[in-house]
Amino acid sequence: MTQVVTPTFVSKLQPTLYDVSRLSGVSSATVSRVFSGKARVSDEVKKRVIDAANQLSYEPSHAARALAGRKTQTLGAVFPEIASGFYADVLAGIDEVAAERGFDVLASFVGKRRSRPELVNRLLRQGRVDALLLLNLDDTADLKPDIYDHLPIVLIDHEITDSKLPVVGMDNVGGAEAMIEHLFEQGHRRIAVLTGPAGNYDSEQRLLGCRKAFSRLGVQLDEKLVWTGAFTLASGAKVAREFLDSKQTLPDAIFCLNDAMAIGMLGEFQRAGLRVPGDVSMAGYDNVEAAGHLSLTSVACPMRLMGQMAARFAVDLITQNERPSTHRLQVRLVVRNSSSAPGRPS
Repeated sequence: MTQVVTPTFVSKLQPTLYDVSRLSGVSSATVSRVFSGKARVSDEVKKRVIDAANQLSYEPSHAARALAGRKTQTLGAVFPEIASGFYADVLAGIDEVAAERGFDVLASFVGKRRSRPELVNRLLRQGRVDALLLLNLDDTADLKPDIYDHLPIVLIDHEITDSKLPVVGMDNVGGAEAMIEHLFEQGHRRIAVLTGPAGNYDSEQRLLGCRKAFSRLGVQLDEKLVWTGAFTLASGAKVAREFLDSKQTLPDAIFCLNDAMAIGMLGEFQRAGLRVPGDVSMAGYDNVEAAGHLSLTSVACPMRLMGQMAARFAVDLITQNERPSTHRLQVRLVVRNSSSAPGRPS
């Protein structure tokens, strides 16, 4: 069973076990032992912990019980947003494995107006989950380092520099390289690339793949044809309108670094009376369901499989204390009519 929660409704945090730890000057594990009564603790240390707890008006919480060995049987999954088929598929994969292994899933969606590190640290402090799965969070580097010591964490589709946390990712670079090579094979040379928002990990990796392919093929990528979108349908439509209003010559092909932008752009071109691929070829990335209906060439990503593997990693960390290695899953080029060269049969 998957629960969906929004952190908007979380009120001011009550004192936590970690607050008692800081005030008493002993480790959180020692504080947990004091309240669990399952291990010997010196009278002097016990008094410091009790005094700190009384001063903070702290009562042993769910977090303390969890640290004492009583698991919640819940995986926490933190996503950037809810309105994305990409994330829905990953969540479905997580939920499938969680159900098989006897775990529930607590899914939280950050959105644009919340602090992602604050949400993650809040979930940790509340003690509501046994492990965290973090999907493509651009500011995970701001997470407090001590969370790594208290809770198993698995990263999905985004590494943290110099972190030893396990990662389940996909070959974004290789997928973009394959797409540029395909467009070249179709005879296209003036290829525009519509990127996602600045700083987005997937966008940066896919653009890197484009640059590598251009370099290997001996053709210079025209920086004037590197456009910026927001990984949304609306942003793809906006870029298309702006380009059409500029009256510039159409490129041979446009590679959008996700399908949502490609679909938005495709709609604007069709409303303007342009033929795809007759006047301009197009391609996307992710291979969402709509791409098939619109005959859009795309790169298929193993979203559900990423969720499944990440959930297995998390459960293994909880139940076996095993440290899985990083896995990078392969992607697949799906060629459809939209990328055909003008005059060629699709």
